[in-house]
Amino acid sequence: MRTDRELLAEALHDLHKEETLERALSRILRRYGGTYEEYIRIMGDVRELAKREKITAPEAARKISQL
Repeated sequence: MRTDRELLAEALHDLHKEETLERALSRILRRYGGTYEEYIRIMGDVRELAKREKITAPEAARKISQL
């Protein structure tokens, strides 16, 4: 299984037109056999950072994926 950073980076890179980060991450996790609990944990981290820094979820995901 890939790391959270790798999953977020792939989800951001593979966003389809008009697709949300949440949907892209879900699709990527399913591709690698990830669980719903993993999705909730990763998106929780993304949303927490977005709220703390007052940025959008995709911007927070980019920051996390570049750490």
